[in-house]
Amino acid sequence: MKRRLQLSRLGGELMLLLATLVMLIPIYYFVIGAFKPRLDIVKFPLVITPEMFTTGNFTYAIKKMKIVSSLTNTGLITLTSLAILVVGASLAGFAIARVQHRFFKYYYATVIALMVIPFIGALIPIVVLIRRLNMIGSLWACVLIQAAWNMPFSVFLYTGFMRALPSELEEAAYIDGCSMFRVYFNIFLPLLTPVTATCLIRCGIGIWNDYLVSASLLNSVRQPTLMVAVYSFFGQYVSEYGYAFAGIIMASLPVVVMFLFLQKYFIKGITAGAVKG
Repeated sequence: MKRRLQLSRLGGELMLLLATLVMLIPIYYFVIGAFKPRLDIVKFPLVITPEMFTTGNFTYAIKKMKIVSSLTNTGLITLTSLAILVVGASLAGFAIARVQHRFFKYYYATVIALMVIPFIGALIPIVVLIRRLNMIGSLWACVLIQAAWNMPFSVFLYTGFMRALPSELEEAAYIDGCSMFRVYFNIFLPLLTPVTATCLIRCGIGIWNDYLVSASLLNSVRQPTLMVAVYSFFGQYVSEYGYAFAGIIMASLPVVVMFLFLQKYFIKGITAGAVKG
């Protein structure tokens, strides 16, 4: 019986290993493709030799993508949107989780309902609204849309996390004479690191990798973003895969670095709200 369980466990681990290898094949493909000429990518997709190796794709991609301008615009949109998200969602989550009022229950139900609306279905009304506000071509238009669209999920995360915190902390602070805002800033805010890291990773990746909003609202020549710049390598008749792969790697590096710094908080933040709420 014990041997049968060991064989079953070994079989499961082998299946997981095989699934992992299959999932890593696309990553391996575009990583080695970034260091090969276009012809070699097509003829030898999964092989790289010293004769094929080149860094010319990166040199051309840096110039074509206007990497400094693209990185600056994408970074400004992402960082500003995340700052609005963290402040707004944490305050909303605190009110929903700790203030016993009927209004906040209805508000939370509305927030949950907004999470199921597909973005593509709201794109045309959003573009019309931004045009009427004379904000076409403004980075602030992208910032406000990204912050608003990611706000329901962020409020959901913060609310679940704050509901899981012991009420004794809050009661002790009120006994000591703290106001509601001091309870938020002095008691709750220092404990929000895990859920804030989760919000930064989950929403930050989506904002950083956005193509649809930037392509719809910004001038791709004057105000390029990283994903719009990467898409420029894919034409109607010819696609420059090597340049595109090099651009994807450069665009992914900041997100990878952020995840490496925040990964220890990521799982803790996701599971913290599952205790109760």
